[in-house]
Amino acid sequence: MARFLKNRKEAVGKAPGSLIHIGKQKMDKSRIRIIKYNENEIIEKEIDDYNNLKKLADKNFTTWINIDGLHDVDLMKSVMDEFEIPPLAMEDIMNTDQRPKIIESKEHLIIILKVLYAEDNTGNLKTEQISFILGKDYILTIQERIGDYFEPVRDRIRNMSGKIRSRKSDYVQYALVDTIIDSYLHNIEKIGNKVESMDDVIIKSHSKQLAEILYLQKTEMNFVRKSVRPVKEIVLRMMKTESSLVEKETLHYWNDLEDLILQAIDAVEVYYTMTSDQINLYQTNISNRANDVMKVLTIFASIFIPLTFIAGIYGTNFDYVPELHYRYSYFIMWGVMILVTIGMLGYYKRNNWL
Repeated sequence: MARFLKNRKEAVGKAPGSLIHIGKQKMDKSRIRIIKYNENEIIEKEIDDYNNLKKLADKNFTTWINIDGLHDVDLMKSVMDEFEIPPLAMEDIMNTDQRPKIIESKEHLIIILKVLYAEDNTGNLKTEQISFILGKDYILTIQERIGDYFEPVRDRIRNMSGKIRSRKSDYVQYALVDTIIDSYLHNIEKIGNKVESMDDVIIKSHSKQLAEILYLQKTEMNFVRKSVRPVKEIVLRMMKTESSLVEKETLHYWNDLEDLILQAIDAVEVYYTMTSDQINLYQTNISNRANDVMKVLTIFASIFIPLTFIAGIYGTNFDYVPELHYRYSYFIMWGVMILVTIGMLGYYKRNNWL
């Protein structure tokens, strides 16, 4: 399956708002986990029945419902109907090829993001789509597979670390998005270390494998750009949102996210430019190496032209060649050829051709 675009064959011709999972199914059975908490109490459990999920939301608690596995159409339809999510928004949530975006309505504030992770067998970067559906007194997160991206936030809730237990669901949404943006910086840093380490290698090596590595790194940076750059638009819109679901105090924290996402985007652009420059440097080194070879060959060819001319004169088949019967003619010819060679090499060196 293509990394930059997913197979949309099943969606062709379907009505807008049709619930079709576009992408690869990454787990067999969906899993639903619930965390309900306030300043004094926390309830954490996993449930099998996906009916009446909204009834779990309680105005005396902040409720976080996490669904792993968005391929289950029946589950997604139940969630859409129960939480009154617009069909077009749910269609975007189930489309794992969806560009990161924000959807605002009176009842919900929906953010769709990509999270980056390294594939186990190859180490290549992959993306997982995660959607955050913010409602009154609850936050609903939908992932493609079971992941540990949000464990730090869960630990903060369990351990009453920071302000999270005293804040509402909009703060949880901020904390989760903050975790994803932090993971962007972590993954960009790992790629950046590889990119920076290639400078010395390029200068010393001319192998074909090096060209493959450089091209792969540039493709990785393009892949990261596709996932990271749209998040800036989301953060800027969140900073200006007038949704009643987001408290003004929470909006101040999104200012910090703006700095983080700008830092991530700047780093992506820098490393993308570096990979392009490294490819150009590699190609320049290959060209220079070819030019050096051609220069050596040209010098040898230039030296042998006059020598061939001299040898050609003395190889003519005439009876009357003045030096033909002279005892030292052969040695004189060699002397002249050696002097010509030395003279030409001296001339090339004086003009910095060698």
